Amino acid sequence: MKADGAGTKSALNSEDPLSDTGSRMHGLEIESDDDDGDGDGDMSNPAEVFRMYSLQHEVAVARHRTYILHMNASVTSNPRVAVALSDQSCAIYDVTQLSKVETLCGHKGTVVNVRFSPGDESLVYSASSDGTIKLWDLRIGNQSAKEFKDDTEDSEKLKPLSDFDIAADGRFICGGTELIHDDAFLLFWDIRSTNLLGGYWESHTDDITQVCFHPTKPDTLASGSTDGLMNIFDISKACEEDALQLSLNTESSVAKIGWFPRESGSDMLSCITHTEDLQLWTSDGAYPFVQFSREKICHSMQRKLVESCFIVDAHQTNTLGEVLLLTTAGRGECLRTLAVNKNKLKPLSSLAGNKQIVRTSWYDRNSELLLTGGEGGLLSLWKPSTHSETDLGTNLKMNLKQKFKHHQKNPY
Repeated sequence: MKADGAGTKSALNSEDPLSDTGSRMHGLEIESDDDDGDGDGDMSNPAEVFRMYSLQHEVAVARHRTYILHMNASVTSNPRVAVALSDQSCAIYDVTQLSKVETLCGHKGTVVNVRFSPGDESLVYSASSDGTIKLWDLRIGNQSAKEFKDDTEDSEKLKPLSDFDIAADGRFICGGTELIHDDAFLLFWDIRSTNLLGGYWESHTDDITQVCFHPTKPDTLASGSTDGLMNIFDISKACEEDALQLSLNTESSVAKIGWFPRESGSDMLSCITHTEDLQLWTSDGAYPFVQFSREKICHSMQRKLVESCFIVDAHQTNTLGEVLLLTTAGRGECLRTLAVNKNKLKPLSSLAGNKQIVRTSWYDRNSELLLTGGEGGLLSLWKPSTHSETDLGTNLKMNLKQKFKHHQKNPY
């Protein structure tokens, strides 16, 4: 990587909490009616197609309107979830009861992501468009223990970060930036020091939307950008030219990417585009080996209106190479998961009772618990329903339909 931030330029700052990659659904409003005048709605009874999930716990993160933009959880016997909020703060919750553990304040710009340290659940990192990455030690309260930033001498302003990630061994941090005078930067720090190690700025030509280290290979890094490229780097190499291993052209704008280990052959990379398509690539392939258009995703969701369907996140399941896709439709009242396995897309689960437009999620592949957060400021914990819970929910829905079947759809 290039050392000492050579070639750094003054930063542009964006303070709009809706300008991140989760803003694709901004502007929608929740309504209870599932089949409104625009022709949207279900093509079939969800209970007959999907396995049902039930809402276990739900908590509002603030008294005023605050969006949940990002989340990350620690995978331990006593898991915690960190959420990044639109008021420039972060909050830590116990997963099982959704009780608040700590509030972290200190950023002066939108929090673009939050991560637990891979090896220590008491350490939390948060990155912001203010150009800083803060390390929080939950054992000492809400005071930042370290701050990482590009403070090289020729940097007039800090570069506005758009995302970040931590290497699997917990040693290195990488932060991606917006486009700054024709350059988009990947910046690197060693967590043992707050000094900038260096960066890459020749591989992307537009805003970097996501930075993603491989889950088991600390030197392997993937990045995605609105320039349509997913780049794979070996950061152990001495310079950017040698580090760039593969540049994958999605021919779209990259919103979110993720690594998925496979039983044999190359690992898999998922790409969610800003046009709500899903692409799956091998880490050594020149083309995606499978693509699902927004139309195909809408059909698998059993929905009528393609334009109302959105992808929230892609998650790893207990089956290697399988992708769990969290999707939403309508005005947020429809929240469903789809499974991608052996190049096929099929309906999986329906989460009935969602009250908000979901922006972010976390999935525990062992317990199948799902956490969601979004524009209503609600942190929601879901789990697979038992047969008795599913039967009860179906009966209640049928009774409500019979009770109101003679009522007009428009109350006035």
